[in-house]
Amino acid sequence: MPAQQDVYPAWAHSPEDVAAHFNVDLDHGLSDELVAKQRALHGFNELDHAPATPLWKLVLQQFDDTLVKILLLAAGISFALAWFDEGEGAGAGVRAFLEPAVIILILVLNAVVGVWQEGNAESALEALKEMSAETAKVFRAGHLVPDLPCRDLVPGDVVEVHTGDLVPADVRVVRLGTALFRVEQAALTGESAAVSKHAARLAPAACELHAKDNVLFAGTGVAAGTCRAVVYATGMRTEIGRIQAQIQAAAEEEGDTPLKKRLDEFGEALARIILYVCVAVWLINYRHFISWKTLPGSAFLPDPASVEFSLAKATFYFKVAVALAVAAIPEGLPAVITTCLALGTRKMARRNAIVRKLPSVETLGCTTVICSDKTGTLTTNQMAVSHVVTLAGAGGELRTLDVTGTSYNPADGEVRGLGAAASGASLDAGLAALAATAALCNGARIATKHGHAVAVGQSTEAALLVLAEKLGAPDASERDDAAARAPLPEDGEVELRACEAYAARFRTLATLEFDRDRKSMSVVCAPTSPDAWPPAGARADGGVRRSSRLSRRGGGDGGGGVADSGAPRPPNVLLVKGAAECVLARCTHALLPDGGVVALEPAARAALGEVVSSLARRALRLLALAARPDLPAPLAGYDGGEAHAAHAALADPGSYEALESGLTFLGLAALRDPPRPEVRGAIGACRGAGIRVIVITGDNKATAETICADIGVLGGAGDEEDGSDDGASLPRSLTGTEFCALSEADKARVLARPGGLCISRAEPGHKQDVVRRLRNAGEVTAMTGDGVNDAPALKLADIGIAMGVTGTEVAKEAADMVLADDNFATVVAAVEEGRAIFNNMKAFIRYMISSNIGEVASIFLSAALGLPEGLIPVQLLWVNLVTDGPPATALGFNPPDPDIMSKPPRRGSDHFLTPWLLFRWVVVGCYVGFATVGAFATWYTSTTFLGFIDLSRDGHTPVTLAQLRDWESCPSWPGFTAANYTAGARAVEFADPCDYFTTGKAKASTLSLSVLVAIEMFNAANALSEDNSLVTVPVWWNPWLLLAMAVSFGLHFLILYVPVLADVFSIVPLSFQEWLLVLAYSLPVVLIDEVLKAVGRTWVNKSTAAADRAAGKAKLE
Repeated sequence: MPAQQDVYPAWAHSPEDVAAHFNVDLDHGLSDELVAKQRALHGFNELDHAPATPLWKLVLQQFDDTLVKILLLAAGISFALAWFDEGEGAGAGVRAFLEPAVIILILVLNAVVGVWQEGNAESALEALKEMSAETAKVFRAGHLVPDLPCRDLVPGDVVEVHTGDLVPADVRVVRLGTALFRVEQAALTGESAAVSKHAARLAPAACELHAKDNVLFAGTGVAAGTCRAVVYATGMRTEIGRIQAQIQAAAEEEGDTPLKKRLDEFGEALARIILYVCVAVWLINYRHFISWKTLPGSAFLPDPASVEFSLAKATFYFKVAVALAVAAIPEGLPAVITTCLALGTRKMARRNAIVRKLPSVETLGCTTVICSDKTGTLTTNQMAVSHVVTLAGAGGELRTLDVTGTSYNPADGEVRGLGAAASGASLDAGLAALAATAALCNGARIATKHGHAVAVGQSTEAALLVLAEKLGAPDASERDDAAARAPLPEDGEVELRACEAYAARFRTLATLEFDRDRKSMSVVCAPTSPDAWPPAGARADGGVRRSSRLSRRGGGDGGGGVADSGAPRPPNVLLVKGAAECVLARCTHALLPDGGVVALEPAARAALGEVVSSLARRALRLLALAARPDLPAPLAGYDGGEAHAAHAALADPGSYEALESGLTFLGLAALRDPPRPEVRGAIGACRGAGIRVIVITGDNKATAETICADIGVLGGAGDEEDGSDDGASLPRSLTGTEFCALSEADKARVLARPGGLCISRAEPGHKQDVVRRLRNAGEVTAMTGDGVNDAPALKLADIGIAMGVTGTEVAKEAADMVLADDNFATVVAAVEEGRAIFNNMKAFIRYMISSNIGEVASIFLSAALGLPEGLIPVQLLWVNLVTDGPPATALGFNPPDPDIMSKPPRRGSDHFLTPWLLFRWVVVGCYVGFATVGAFATWYTSTTFLGFIDLSRDGHTPVTLAQLRDWESCPSWPGFTAANYTAGARAVEFADPCDYFTTGKAKASTLSLSVLVAIEMFNAANALSEDNSLVTVPVWWNPWLLLAMAVSFGLHFLILYVPVLADVFSIVPLSFQEWLLVLAYSLPVVLIDEVLKAVGRTWVNKSTAAADRAAGKAKLE
């Protein structure tokens, strides 16, 4: 992509200089030769896009994971061993191949899910293309081309844009076709109101986007007016192209989620441990497959001639080591994690948070900083009137009415303080005149899109329409009619009954357009009846002619000259709105609530000036509404015709200021882009959860500070000004430029301080810089936004959150999560859900890993003691994948802890395995190993246990522990015999007494497997809470877990008592006495974990919290 510095700074040069630079005539456009030359130099006006990742690469990426690689290695070795052992019998062969086949199946399923996710991820750049205009009106070689494809534009082209157009490239305004020209560029710059553009003003070459008053940016929309402009940047050189480049760069910087990092660390540690233990197990048993005699005269040196090596036994113990690896690897962990994240996604969807990328579910749980855009995220991005101020008396008394509501829906909110009018009585004359002016001096409409009210036209004018609707029609009968408001349509135009009532009283004849000098606009209206002005009280004729649609305000039927048959037509009225200071300066009188008109005395003017200053300090936009009912002739009798004498005066904008003088003041309307009503509570919840909120907005500093103070980002606890070492104060509110001017140390201090922060006038690069610095400082950063300018930061953040209703497609596609209701409070709810999901994942990982450690301990202990293999690989695979699956999944349904949002977030850099947690796992795992081996050895060596469990009823032959440990020497034992025994209704028989330790171990192996299953069920109950006792968090706290435990026991009983399945798993049925033995060995795990939880609550957690606080203080210092 070409460097941004290559772009000609057209905003810093006059229209004539720009035309000279591109060698273009502003009236004729570029010649065909110049177009070809520019095309060869700059290419087409289109955005670049990276080629899609090929499917084969996506598939390979799914296997680039430590745990997956270990599983692949284990499956490969298992398959090789099964292949070479194929001749041991059909049943054994099936069991041998079952293990690697199941592992491969799991990995393939995980790869399919991963490829599906990746295939749906990258479409932000395509959404950027959808923002681009398709055709443009261009002057080429002296001719106007009305529909030139925008792709064919080149720098130097002269284009014309009109109201409603999308700007086709970055262009320099060279000539205005209307007095007013405004552009909606909130999606690009974050400015909440339409921005006026001018041809004459110049800006410095190195300035912010907001300062380029003579530039239109590609992809923004024209709100009002017409202009001619010269293209100075196309394709990737435009501002939207620069944002695309930033999105691409942010995508390259995307790192793994905290969970992925911790799981990778865990996988690497597990791989090392498995390797060490497997080698240790194999070497510990070396005496079983290799032996030698020492050289004469030496106690250590072996005699090479006497070395004896048994390949069969070496292979057997290698298989034992492989079985240990299978036991240690949590085969079901990837599937259970995916299941838990998917469950969390469904829960969040029910709370209006749509998760696009599964790992983002967990990332939310450890979010430490939320960087939020203001416009459209914390605010509604819908201008709304918040206060109305009118004159209450001749002495200068003022009346202030509060207006509630934060959207363009007229039913959202009300005007407080209307008195009797609020109950259906007639509106007083002052408010009725103000409402009429708001409704008629207006070019906007209200429509709906997907059931939400939106503005069609300028946002400030739409807000005035809503104000008029909330004030209501003037007559009591009409107010009752207007109150019966129909629900909003799904899509279409909103019926504004009060505005239609005012439109029925007046016919708009002419519009005096806004210009930047007088800062006002007005309409000339012809009353339809003699008593239409001021529009208050009951109509003399008892009825109202109602226009069928609001859009007919400008053209009713009547021509002028008469109002009723034979009666003289009442004089026209001029209705005015504009900047408060300018309009007030031209007001000489004021309308009172009773309809009286009084002179605007100095006291009243001073009081109004003080109100204007007070409201302006609160970053409210002030409009004054006024009227002139005594227009001079011939304007008083103007009928809208071009032949009328007044038409020439109305066609001259230079006469507008004189016409808008001697005005009657009606009132002030204070507007703002209001905060969403739920945001303040959500910000408070963030503070309670230890999450900092940083507002990064493109809007001006005063507005941003006011909104931040209103919602609690600024001015809360911990928001005192902070001083650096030299005593200089670091403010809580800065512009993007001021932030960039700070030293690196001060930037770090500003971003590391607890409490809120506001960064205004921020460009996309500023947002990315803040997010990048926070991530580099170890913060887990969530970024919320809705505009194109937010997309690069959304992509770069640990989790990007876009607004679903008002958000641009670019923002949605760059985000990891989309809010279906545009509600910032949903972010907080999602954080709570993310924390609960992480806790649940920790619960089932703790459950699975401690069980796996137990399996490893069992195999290791058996090998170390020289005992027969108690658990075979197919049994371990069954336990890990089937028996453990339901409880592990059920732990994902654990309800969140009541105090989950009162705890500080975990750090993204926190290790998944803490020393204390690992110690707990090892203690529980060692007991599992002891219990499984203990049950195995108890059956072989005893006929009773604990004095009341009778194990002799099956008729098995007890042996000593020494004999059991030396079982491979059985053929050399003189006179050894072993009797057949019973298992349920079947008999376990063996011809050779020494087969008692191989074929005959079925009962002991079944006991060992049953102890393992029972302990893991009790472990699932232990895993309900990391630190809370089962007394306070009982197992019925999660009913799904009880069901899952029942299912797992049912599956275990199935393979025990169905003969065909029992043969596959080499197990036999157990009697009641033998089940008592199982419970005797498995129940103590509950007591052990309760003791460990108590130690954690009492000592470990407190010391960890103290260490975290000390680390936080050290970081700030």
